[in-house]
Amino acid sequence: MAFTFETLAKGDVIPFSMTVTREEIEGYLSATGEDASRWTDAVPPLLLAAFMVAGLLARVPIPLEVMHTGEEIEARRAVRPGEPLDVRITVAALSQRRGASIAQFEAEALSDGESVFVSRISVLAPPPTGAGEGGDA
Repeated sequence: MAFTFETLAKGDVIPFSMTVTREEIEGYLSATGEDASRWTDAVPPLLLAAFMVAGLLARVPIPLEVMHTGEEIEARRAVRPGEPLDVRITVAALSQRRGASIAQFEAEALSDGESVFVSRISVLAPPPTGAGEGGDA
């Protein structure tokens, strides 16, 4: 099923598979200046969360105006470099406020059926330009 931000519905699930390579970890550590000695056998949780969001963005076209308003992450255990993961991103909630759309996603990474990482993501899409305006004056 093809998704767009406008057609998402509560309960929709966007599944995909991913792995994070040692080279990707090294690139992340180089870019962030984070201590590489902490991550010799594990994927940094913020990198994993970013890759999960990237997986969502690759599958659901999201308007440029959408703002990432918050994220919680829960690392249930360390994820090893190269470990195959099945990711399920579920639309947890959708609402409208003053013309703006608010979406909440729950992203879960599983390894051999074991839930190893959860990320809860919130985004806000402002009202379309001109929405709610009274016309030309």
